[in-house]
Amino acid sequence: MSHSFARYTVLCSLLCSLALVGCGQQQSGTSDQATPLAAPTVSSIFGVQPTMLPEPTRDSLDPGVLPTTDPTVIAQATITALGENQLKEVSVYAETLSADWSLQHSFQTNIDLRSRGYVHQGRYAIKAQPQYTTGILYFTLNSTAKDVFRRDRVQAVRFYLSGGPEPINNETLTVAVVGSNLYPYWVENDKSVKIDGRVTDDQPVFSETRLSFLGIKTAIPRKTYAEVTVWLDSLLYDPLYTYVTGFYLKTDKASVPAFYVDRVSLLVLPKTR
Repeated sequence: MSHSFARYTVLCSLLCSLALVGCGQQQSGTSDQATPLAAPTVSSIFGVQPTMLPEPTRDSLDPGVLPTTDPTVIAQATITALGENQLKEVSVYAETLSADWSLQHSFQTNIDLRSRGYVHQGRYAIKAQPQYTTGILYFTLNSTAKDVFRRDRVQAVRFYLSGGPEPINNETLTVAVVGSNLYPYWVENDKSVKIDGRVTDDQPVFSETRLSFLGIKTAIPRKTYAEVTVWLDSLLYDPLYTYVTGFYLKTDKASVPAFYVDRVSLLVLPKTR
């Protein structure tokens, strides 16, 4: 009886030990199959690793063309103080080209000074037809000119512009005013005007301003003239210079097959005695 009880006790102990070992293996298997934790993020509030936003950069600029500028209220100070009707209008073209001025330095452009097709006032207007990729109608002051146009007197260049039978998009034609620190008239390859801190030998010095920045907010309709006034004090990217010696209109044949210019003048302050 005592031997049977002893065997029974040993057998129960073995069974309990086996049961405990099985439970431990089952718990260990469950732990191995658990889903691993996600990698930690910069902050626990992010579900995914945050992406760094790229730092904004300046838009690239064509090195061959200076940026244009929107007209400012700077020129308005002179107009308000003096009154635009007090400015003297010096004619460059009205029926004929002034003897003080020339168009011989225009570039890749056919020019008719006595066009009757589309006229703003009078009998004639200038017709300009760009021939290739770039066409420039260039008004330059002759060395024999009777007048000298100091920059501090010249307030604006004014003209009337039309595309004749075609409209002119206000982004496809630019205007520039040029000057000199040495000569009171236009001289080819004049290098007297510099922009501080920039090498300008192979770069344009004077800004080329689109019509859209000169108050022409939409395309000029066909068979219509628009008044264009370039206030020099509003050309913020232009350098300082002493004399106004010329100005030009620039476009290309594909954008503007032909354009007409009439009643061209400079608006200047009256001379003080």
